Amino acid sequence: MLISAMAFAQDYPFSLPSDMEATINITSSSKELYNNLLLGTNTHHFSTTTEKDLINKLKPITIRFPHGLWSNWYDWRRDVTRLFGTESFEYEQGVNKTIRTKTVDHLASINTFDNLDIKVGIEGLTGLNATRKSATGKGFDMMWTFNMSADGNDFNNGCPETIARYDDLIARGFDVKAVEMGNENFYPGQRSSIIPNTEDYIARAKAMSAALKSKDPNIKVSIPLLRRDNWANPNWNADLTQDLTYFDAVTVHTYVGSDPDDSTNSDEAYGTALTARKDLGNSIYDYAHQVAPNKPIWLTEWGVKSGGPNAVSALGMADCYIFMSENQDVFERANWFSVNGKLNSHYVWETYISPSGVERPRIKYPLEKTLFGSAYEIIRLAFENTTLIESDMQVPSLVNGVKAVNARVVVKEGKTSVFVVNLSNQDVPFNINIDGVAYTDAAVHKTMSFTSMVEERAIGIDVDPLTLVSQGSGSITLPKFSINIIELTNASLSNSEIAKQAEVSIYPNPSYGTFNIKLNHGEAAQYRIYSMNGVEIQNGKFVSSKEIHFDNNQAGIYILQVVGSQGISTHKIVVQ
Repeated sequence: MLISAMAFAQDYPFSLPSDMEATINITSSSKELYNNLLLGTNTHHFSTTTEKDLINKLKPITIRFPHGLWSNWYDWRRDVTRLFGTESFEYEQGVNKTIRTKTVDHLASINTFDNLDIKVGIEGLTGLNATRKSATGKGFDMMWTFNMSADGNDFNNGCPETIARYDDLIARGFDVKAVEMGNENFYPGQRSSIIPNTEDYIARAKAMSAALKSKDPNIKVSIPLLRRDNWANPNWNADLTQDLTYFDAVTVHTYVGSDPDDSTNSDEAYGTALTARKDLGNSIYDYAHQVAPNKPIWLTEWGVKSGGPNAVSALGMADCYIFMSENQDVFERANWFSVNGKLNSHYVWETYISPSGVERPRIKYPLEKTLFGSAYEIIRLAFENTTLIESDMQVPSLVNGVKAVNARVVVKEGKTSVFVVNLSNQDVPFNINIDGVAYTDAAVHKTMSFTSMVEERAIGIDVDPLTLVSQGSGSITLPKFSINIIELTNASLSNSEIAKQAEVSIYPNPSYGTFNIKLNHGEAAQYRIYSMNGVEIQNGKFVSSKEIHFDNNQAGIYILQVVGSQGISTHKIVVQ
């Protein structure tokens, strides 16, 4: 019976034509910068030499601190997790506001962390950030999650603990530009007796937002919204968004397959992982976008896991990155959960016997990558610091909204590549058309492919997960269940090279806060402005010319990138 059930679980869940082909049609004149913040991760533990070595090895795009539900109980003054308020409290449940009693989630762990004075790691993170600044000129992009209970029951007190924490972080040398106002406070067990109900959370969030923006008007704050129905607070999303003025973004946490918030969820549905992009989209479009359609999404926790760190999980993960790259107007940030934790880990874990004789889990050393780690390495190689080129896939679908093969075309350092995920159970001939002309010239095709949906693979941290399939001219075939990078050695894209600086005029420069951008070709373009440490300050679209403004307190040097049909130009601008 067990063998039969396992065999059935591994059957490919979709019907596809046996003679399937995939064709990508590239429109090389349409391009946009890739948003590196979509490659963010959740990392934690910053204190020991081993932990710091791991962070330095990863070189994370973003660090979220603190991570997960523990951020709701973070005491920044002691750098520990502790209870705020009472152990249990009454709250109003449902549309009828039935009074119920709730004990704080994971109370025993919270008390243990407090009693043992276990540090969360701000001192180690401060040192890591200083080292990074010294080496690269900029610190980490930080996603801060603030405790909604730290300021107490008086919602008109100016949020003294929030401001003191902000000041402490600035004094430590961090940027504070993105702040989540609590983690998943739609769950009563992640609130407290200080903010027991929705209206209490809203009052505190409005007060915190105002306090933080009084320190820096450019800080962006987010509120946590539901990505599915909720029994305890079914009107949470609607209630929080009656006023859209006190927050800049929406935090959503989406887990496809194995779900840490739902113990009844089955993680064996391999078809769920292969169609993960659809679940990810629905978690946004059916919920947050129903009430706040114009607010960007911060996907600060997400994952895809059906059965383990196996082939379908890695494929679904990779396809979700493609999906987010196709919807950069929706997704502003995304943090995979987690890199060095047990859930969706990039690294292999093992069990060991502690000195007290208790069996405990830990990361295995020397480090080995799970398939999540290998897939992320390939994804980051494909997308980081690139320009996305518009394209369209012609291929049968697994289900409505999910094609059997998905791809993005990118330009990086003058090289054009196609990042392709084959979600099907068959080898697929892959055709490439550039501006209506078939590309048959030289290509270098590398892949990470699998023989079955359940395959798992652990490799050394420094082992390349990609293998060479072919090199030179000729036909291209995508192996079944595969993640691919295909470099088009001699691709001729429409003005794909970096634009000459003279094709873009910026004046006056320096300026007291107002600049004009003028394109000599009178075309449609995008612009992005970054601080010198890589934080995006503003962005937008324009045709031919654009006047941009800085606030009075924004003196400094910035990087302006302009993307048009002539390519990308990068400029240094100075606000006096």
